[in-house]
Amino acid sequence: MNEALRLECPHCGETFLLAFDTSEGSAEFTVDCEVCCRPMQLSVRVDDDGQIESAEVVEE
Repeated sequence: MNEALRLECPHCGETFLLAFDTSEGSAEFTVDCEVCCRPMQLSVRVDDDGQIESAEVVEE
C-alpha cells in the first residue's frame, strides 16, 4: 500500500510529498529534494501491520 510521506529538506527547509510503498517493509535509501535537488538519507520504519512508525531524514 502506498502512503504519502511529508518530508522537510534538511538543506533548503522546503517540504514535499513522497510516495512510499509500506508493503515492502522498513527501508533506508537516498532521495533527492524535489525543490533544491540535493540528496538526503531517508529511514522509514514500518510496523507488522504495514503502518509507518517513523520516518527520519538526515543530511547526506
